[in-house]
Amino acid sequence: MPEIVSKIAEVFIYRKNNEKIEYLLLKRSEDEVYPGIWSIAGGKIKANETAFQTAYREMREETGLNAIHFYAVDTVNVFYEVSDDMFHLTPVFLAETDDTEVVLSDEHTEFKWAEYEEAYEDIHWTVWKNNLKLIDETLHNENLFRTLKRIDIQII
Repeated sequence: MPEIVSKIAEVFIYRKNNEKIEYLLLKRSEDEVYPGIWSIAGGKIKANETAFQTAYREMREETGLNAIHFYAVDTVNVFYEVSDDMFHLTPVFLAETDDTEVVLSDEHTEFKWAEYEEAYEDIHWTVWKNNLKLIDETLHNENLFRTLKRIDIQII
Protein backbone atom coordinates (compact mmCIF):
# COMPACT_ATOMS: atom_id res chain seq x y z
CA MET A 1 0.00 0.00 0.00
CA PRO A 2 1.49 3.39 -0.95
CA GLU A 3 2.50 5.78 1.81
CA ILE A 4 1.88 9.52 1.98
CA VAL A 5 5.08 11.34 2.94
CA SER A 6 6.45 14.86 3.20
CA LYS A 7 10.21 14.61 2.86
CA ILE A 8 11.01 17.35 0.34
CA ALA A 9 10.75 21.15 0.23
CA GLU A 10 10.90 23.30 -2.90
CA VAL A 11 11.55 26.97 -3.49
CA PHE A 12 10.84 29.17 -6.48
CA ILE A 13 13.39 31.99 -6.69
CA TYR A 14 12.63 35.29 -8.37
CA ARG A 15 14.10 38.72 -8.87
CA LYS A 16 12.82 42.03 -10.15
CA ASN A 17 14.68 43.24 -13.22
CA ASN A 18 13.57 46.68 -14.52
CA GLU A 19 10.01 46.22 -13.24
CA LYS A 20 9.83 42.70 -14.72
CA ILE A 21 9.78 39.53 -12.67
CA GLU A 22 12.25 36.81 -13.62
CA TYR A 23 12.36 33.28 -12.24
CA LEU A 24 15.50 31.22 -11.74
CA LEU A 25 15.56 27.89 -13.54
CA LEU A 26 18.23 25.26 -12.88
CA LYS A 27 19.25 22.53 -15.32
CA ARG A 28 19.87 19.23 -13.55
CA SER A 29 23.22 17.50 -13.96
CA GLU A 30 23.48 14.28 -15.95
CA ASP A 31 24.32 12.24 -12.83
CA GLU A 32 21.25 13.45 -10.92
CA VAL A 33 17.75 12.00 -10.84
CA TYR A 34 15.83 13.36 -13.85
CA PRO A 35 18.97 14.55 -15.66
CA GLY A 36 18.85 17.51 -18.00
CA ILE A 37 15.47 18.89 -16.98
CA TRP A 38 14.88 22.54 -16.05
CA SER A 39 13.90 22.63 -12.41
CA ILE A 40 13.67 24.74 -9.28
CA ALA A 41 15.68 24.56 -6.07
CA GLY A 42 14.72 22.02 -3.44
CA GLY A 43 15.68 18.89 -1.64
CA LYS A 44 15.22 16.47 1.22
CA ILE A 45 14.17 17.67 4.65
CA LYS A 46 16.72 16.69 7.32
CA ALA A 47 15.58 15.27 10.66
CA ASN A 48 16.38 18.48 12.57
CA GLU A 49 14.90 20.92 10.02
CA THR A 50 11.58 22.56 9.33
CA ALA A 51 10.39 22.56 5.73
CA PHE A 52 11.15 26.28 5.37
CA GLN A 53 14.67 25.79 6.75
CA THR A 54 15.22 23.05 4.17
CA ALA A 55 13.97 25.24 1.32
CA TYR A 56 16.26 28.09 2.35
CA ARG A 57 19.26 25.78 2.85
CA GLU A 58 18.70 24.14 -0.53
CA MET A 59 18.44 27.55 -2.20
CA ARG A 60 21.76 28.58 -0.66
CA GLU A 61 23.49 25.26 -1.48
CA GLU A 62 22.24 25.02 -5.05
CA THR A 63 22.53 28.68 -6.11
CA GLY A 64 24.61 30.60 -3.55
CA LEU A 65 21.82 33.20 -3.42
CA ASN A 66 20.42 34.96 -0.36
CA ALA A 67 16.79 35.96 -0.01
CA ILE A 68 15.62 39.46 0.81
CA HIS A 69 12.08 38.11 1.29
CA PHE A 70 11.01 34.53 1.93
CA TYR A 71 7.44 33.20 1.85
CA ALA A 72 5.39 30.07 2.28
CA VAL A 73 3.08 29.79 -0.73
CA ASP A 74 -0.55 28.78 -0.22
CA THR A 75 -0.11 25.44 -2.01
CA VAL A 76 1.72 22.13 -1.90
CA ASN A 77 3.24 20.09 -4.68
CA VAL A 78 1.62 16.66 -4.79
CA PHE A 79 3.12 13.85 -6.84
CA TYR A 80 3.39 10.08 -6.96
CA GLU A 81 6.82 8.47 -7.31
CA VAL A 82 6.77 5.02 -8.87
CA SER A 83 10.28 4.09 -7.62
CA ASP A 84 9.28 4.29 -3.94
CA ASP A 85 5.48 3.80 -4.32
CA MET A 86 4.85 6.97 -2.33
CA PHE A 87 2.66 10.02 -2.63
CA HIS A 88 4.75 13.08 -1.83
CA LEU A 89 3.33 16.27 -0.32
CA THR A 90 5.91 18.97 -0.88
CA PRO A 91 5.59 22.43 0.68
CA VAL A 92 6.25 25.27 -1.75
CA PHE A 93 8.22 28.39 -0.86
CA LEU A 94 9.06 31.60 -2.68
CA ALA A 95 12.26 33.61 -2.32
CA GLU A 96 12.98 37.06 -3.66
CA THR A 97 16.65 37.85 -4.21
CA ASP A 98 18.60 40.87 -5.30
CA ASP A 99 21.91 38.98 -5.52
CA THR A 100 23.48 39.12 -8.96
CA GLU A 101 25.83 36.13 -8.90
CA VAL A 102 24.49 32.58 -9.07
CA VAL A 103 26.96 29.90 -7.92
CA LEU A 104 25.74 26.47 -8.96
CA SER A 105 26.33 23.29 -7.00
CA ASP A 106 27.27 20.03 -8.72
CA GLU A 107 23.56 19.18 -8.91
CA HIS A 108 23.09 21.59 -11.82
CA THR A 109 25.00 22.43 -15.00
CA GLU A 110 23.24 25.63 -16.08
CA PHE A 111 20.93 28.33 -14.85
CA LYS A 112 18.88 31.03 -16.46
CA TRP A 113 16.64 33.87 -15.40
CA ALA A 114 13.40 33.73 -17.36
CA GLU A 115 10.23 35.77 -17.48
CA TYR A 116 7.01 33.88 -16.80
CA GLU A 117 6.21 32.69 -20.33
CA GLU A 118 9.67 31.23 -20.95
CA ALA A 119 9.88 29.75 -17.45
CA TYR A 120 6.47 28.14 -17.89
CA GLU A 121 7.50 26.57 -21.19
CA ASP A 122 10.85 25.29 -19.93
CA ILE A 123 10.08 24.06 -16.44
CA HIS A 124 9.59 20.30 -16.52
CA TRP A 125 6.77 19.05 -14.29
CA THR A 126 3.12 20.00 -14.74
CA VAL A 127 2.73 20.65 -11.01
CA TRP A 128 5.66 23.12 -11.19
CA LYS A 129 3.94 24.85 -14.10
CA ASN A 130 0.74 25.11 -12.04
CA ASN A 131 2.63 26.44 -9.02
CA LEU A 132 4.56 28.91 -11.19
CA LYS A 133 1.27 30.19 -12.61
CA LEU A 134 -0.13 30.63 -9.09
CA ILE A 135 3.04 32.40 -7.95
CA ASP A 136 3.12 34.72 -10.94
CA GLU A 137 -0.54 35.64 -10.46
CA THR A 138 0.14 36.20 -6.75
CA LEU A 139 3.09 38.51 -7.43
CA HIS A 140 0.97 40.60 -9.81
CA ASN A 141 -2.14 40.86 -7.63
CA GLU A 142 -2.07 42.68 -4.30
CA ASN A 143 -5.02 40.71 -2.88
CA LEU A 144 -3.41 37.40 -3.78
CA PHE A 145 -0.04 38.59 -2.50
CA ARG A 146 -1.58 38.82 0.97
CA THR A 147 -2.07 35.02 0.90
CA LEU A 148 1.70 34.54 1.11
CA LYS A 149 2.99 33.80 4.59
CA ARG A 150 6.15 35.83 5.13
CA ILE A 151 8.90 34.02 7.00
CA ASP A 152 11.40 36.06 8.97
CA ILE A 153 14.78 35.18 7.48
CA GLN A 154 16.47 35.67 10.85
CA ILE A 155 14.70 32.60 12.27
CA ILE A 156 15.90 30.38 9.42
